[in-house]
Amino acid sequence: MKITGMKTYLGSFANRSRALVKVETDEGIHGWGEAYTQLDRDRNIAQLALDIGRYLVGRDPFNIKHTTQMVYNDFAGRRGSMDLYCALSGIEQALWDIVGRGSGLRS
Repeated sequence: MKITGMKTYLGSFANRSRALVKVETDEGIHGWGEAYTQLDRDRNIAQLALDIGRYLVGRDPFNIKHTTQMVYNDFAGRRGSMDLYCALSGIEQALWDIVGRGSGLRS
C-alpha cells in the first residue's frame, strides 16, 4: 500500500475553525485527521499539510514513525513550529486511521 495523495478541507464547526486532512492510498483506503487551527492560521496550516503531502506520495502509510521523523528532519530542517506540528498532527491521525482500516480493525 502506498500514499497517492492528500486533500485538506477547511470549515467552522461548533464556532471553532477546523482543518481536516484526508490521506488517500492506491488501495482505495483513505484516512481522516484533524489539525488544530486558529481562525487566522487555518489556511496556512492546511497549505502546510498539502506541502508535506507532496513528500509522502509513494510512501508506506504504515511507517508512521519514519514519516514523522522525515517531516521534522528533512522537510522542516529540524526547525519545528506550531503550524508544522498542527499540520503534522492531522496527517499522523489520518495515517493511524489508514492503519486501522487497512488492518481490518476499522471499516
